[in-house]
Amino acid sequence: MPQSISDLWHLPAASDLPPMGAMNTIARAAQAARDGVRILPLVGAPILPMPEHVRRSVAEAIDRPDPRDTRGLPELRAAIAEELAREHGLRVDPERRLLINHGAMQSLSIVLRTVLAPGEEVIVPTPTFFFDGAIRESGAVPAYVPSRESEGWKFDLAGLEAAITPRTRAVLLCNPNNPTGYLPDAATLGAVVDLAARHGLLVISDESWQHFTYDGRGYQPMEAFADRWPHIVTITSLSKYYALASWRVGYIVAPPSIIDALERRFQWEAVCCGVVSQTAAIATLTGPRDWLDQALSTYQAKRDLVCDGVVAAGLPAPVRPSAGAFLLVNCSRLGDTPAEIDRALLNQGIATVRGGDMRGPDTHVRLVYGSDEHLLHELLGGLERACRER
Repeated sequence: MPQSISDLWHLPAASDLPPMGAMNTIARAAQAARDGVRILPLVGAPILPMPEHVRRSVAEAIDRPDPRDTRGLPELRAAIAEELAREHGLRVDPERRLLINHGAMQSLSIVLRTVLAPGEEVIVPTPTFFFDGAIRESGAVPAYVPSRESEGWKFDLAGLEAAITPRTRAVLLCNPNNPTGYLPDAATLGAVVDLAARHGLLVISDESWQHFTYDGRGYQPMEAFADRWPHIVTITSLSKYYALASWRVGYIVAPPSIIDALERRFQWEAVCCGVVSQTAAIATLTGPRDWLDQALSTYQAKRDLVCDGVVAAGLPAPVRPSAGAFLLVNCSRLGDTPAEIDRALLNQGIATVRGGDMRGPDTHVRLVYGSDEHLLHELLGGLERACRER
């Protein structure tokens, strides 16, 4: 039987990317809701109404022409450089070392496709954020190095070095770590940079949760070690502390040669980041921050409430996060497989990311604790019922 015309064309195998773990969670929660379960609207980063000064700036930007500056509006790059200098003492040339784009996920994608060649390897300490798809799109190969819960999810420095091969090109990490909430100290970050320097590797650091730190601990930017090894790329989202998730804005700090290459790639990918979104970011960075700081000030108490509540519900004590808005919880009591654990939680309206989707243990799930306190009490009540019904 002759082939039909439709049989002569098909998608290449390289396009067969798996769904991102967080989107899988949304799909499972949506199905549970269709089945009649009330899903708790849990969040990590704060979702806040935009204050008047941001709304006013955005309204004015709608009527202005877009200059289509691929590197980003000069005013936004200047505001970011000023903040980096003020908060961390970093000197970053906004003309040569900054690129604005549509958030940390896009940053990650264009960085990896620019600095990695097919077949090269990138070392990734795990558990970690959803890096898999972006690494695969670059044609590179991930080399995962697990951290241990018994050691507080700290990076395994010896394991990172042992994973290096002649094909290794970069180290990719989260600082602070998502999903564990581990906050590496200066000595650990310095050791990663020294390792990279010894082997000629690029360090790529996702630092989107930098403002969410607890117990007096301070976030240390990887860029602070550029005097020891300049081959460092920092990726940052403005969706978290700055509550700009709906606007999709982020930025990259990198050496000038890398920014030049990223600019050319971004020209072909999206031309530039939209002027309206960038204007919202400028107003947020340069305007009053009481509305942001008020939300941030509640997170340590929320973390403690959830960590203590997990134990009270009957689950093993989690590693108490030093940063972020999430933690990994051992839910092996709720089922023998990730699907069983997921079903037990969804029956209580609790949608979580499976540990395996973040290169963590299959027995664990990621819980987020950025919601209002009454929702967190509902979360903990659901965990208790899930344990009781098991």
